[in-house]
Amino acid sequence: MMTITRAWLFITCLTASSLGLADTGSAGRDLVRQMSMAMQTLNYDGSFVYAHDGELESMRITHSNSDGVERERLISLNGEAREIVRNAENVVCIWPGSKTVAVSKASPRSPFPEFEPRQLAELEKLYAFDHNGMDRVAGRIAEVVDIKPLDDYRYGYKLWIDSETHLMLRSVMSDNTGAIIEQVMFTQVEYPESIPASLFTTSTKGNRQEWVIDLDMEEPLIASPPPDSGIPGVAQLNLPDGFKLMSDKVVVLPEESVVRRIMYTDGLASLSVYVAEQGENSRNELVGLMGMGGVHAYGVTQEQWHVTVVGEVPKPTVMMTGDSLQLQEQ
Repeated sequence: MMTITRAWLFITCLTASSLGLADTGSAGRDLVRQMSMAMQTLNYDGSFVYAHDGELESMRITHSNSDGVERERLISLNGEAREIVRNAENVVCIWPGSKTVAVSKASPRSPFPEFEPRQLAELEKLYAFDHNGMDRVAGRIAEVVDIKPLDDYRYGYKLWIDSETHLMLRSVMSDNTGAIIEQVMFTQVEYPESIPASLFTTSTKGNRQEWVIDLDMEEPLIASPPPDSGIPGVAQLNLPDGFKLMSDKVVVLPEESVVRRIMYTDGLASLSVYVAEQGENSRNELVGLMGMGGVHAYGVTQEQWHVTVVGEVPKPTVMMTGDSLQLQEQ
């Protein structure tokens, strides 16, 4: 039976803006486009802090792009030792303390907001982009961009973008009241010309490890009908404007239970609906609301089915989605 699993959450103005008010929106959008490309294509090595739920995590990130192939290594610098290595084929998550290694195709949630450059025009229908002057982060001059949602169903962001390289140096996520939900900030960053590929290899040989392999390694990029699993899909639900179906698939978990996962996105925020048959140990299934940082989950039951809505969205969004959902008749 599906349970909520441990996720490895990775994640004063110096001068007034010289731009006119009419230009701040397009300037902000263009900066975000450049930033989203820089996050993928640059070589960078730095340390950052990640604040959420009253906790402060310190992490190091090394990112490389060689011949169009992205590689990334994340290492926790405080608390439980954790490490993630991502390359073109898969993602390896390592917990040295518990001697656990997890291999998956899907990347863990990043503490940095991620934008698809080709979808920025669509995002402007849902968010307002505003260039908001200059600041300084990690010893570097940064352009400041405010991204404000046009409704209360998604979070707002404030981004500090390196004025020279366009790397995201700081990000603050906030709700509709302005309260800060999460923030991440580089404390030091360098841009080496090249990074050895050996830095992105995992060092687990010779050690006894518990390996957890994601059996569902092929992730569809577009919606596709799942095989006939007997698990109902969505007949109806209320979603905020702009959310579109991304994928619909059936996943067989290692304990041989079957879950249907239906994913939606507005190009920045995402929502996932998980449907599974209630198990004998139903007390482990989430009923009601829970949250961690900017992620909220809401569980409901419908006849013999258990439904969990999970998303990096405010509480009212997952609750509205879960309460409005109607499953297909079997």
